[in-house]
Amino acid sequence: MNGKQFRLSRLLSRAEKLVVAALDHGVFHGPIAGLEDPVKACAQLGAADAVLMGAGMIPHVAGQFTAPGAPLLITRLVWNSTYCFQWNHEKSYHRPLLNVAQAVTRGADIVLASLSIHTGDELVDTENASLFSHFVQQADELGIPIIGEYYPAHTETMTPDELHENIRIGCRVAAELGADLIKTFYTGPRFSEIVAGTPVPILVLGAEKTPTESDALHLAASAAASGARGIVFGRNIIQSQCPARFIAAVKDVMNAQLPIADAVKQYALE
Repeated sequence: MNGKQFRLSRLLSRAEKLVVAALDHGVFHGPIAGLEDPVKACAQLGAADAVLMGAGMIPHVAGQFTAPGAPLLITRLVWNSTYCFQWNHEKSYHRPLLNVAQAVTRGADIVLASLSIHTGDELVDTENASLFSHFVQQADELGIPIIGEYYPAHTETMTPDELHENIRIGCRVAAELGADLIKTFYTGPRFSEIVAGTPVPILVLGAEKTPTESDALHLAASAAASGARGIVFGRNIIQSQCPARFIAAVKDVMNAQLPIADAVKQYALE
């Protein structure tokens, strides 16, 4: 077992279905609700399997993740203009924030790089794929697992079928380029087709805050049933009335097949 396999197994062995808490919104949106005080937010994330955050935030919250069994740290490597929703950017320009060695120096166990293709601009597609491959090479050299965050451009104009097809292709491309795991959208009942065509584990992203916590549990359960290896929740965790209870409920719904109605009642969710 090499270094990358060892580090990857430390994550994958934590549970059959993983729960990752995303705290990296500040990289693109500043201090959103629930993340005004990062230290306070992190205090309720001890049961998560991993936490995603910007590298600059790690020194401020590292003390929350030193206990035995603490979540692994995933650090974002790439700025993607698509994520600046508040400014209505129309392109999908990717630029490096730091390299893999710098992320490891900050304390990262795993790194994440985004990938967008079929953006409508051949040069942008080519540059994005090249940058992602560059990070894969760095991660390989250092024995660090890399998550490919496949995020299509222009999702707001796609039909469900178009989104599914884009992600079906994009996930396979990310795996072919060397991703060890993939983070992407759940596309509905046909998501199992994407899992079947992608030879690495897929984590579903939670995207926007759902109207209720019960809705978020339904998303997690559906993704798990379709073959996803886990889920990445951001706002649904940090904007929960009790993030620790919500994480516990998601884990039980995905791993113990606890009925959603029972989970809502047991963990006093909405």
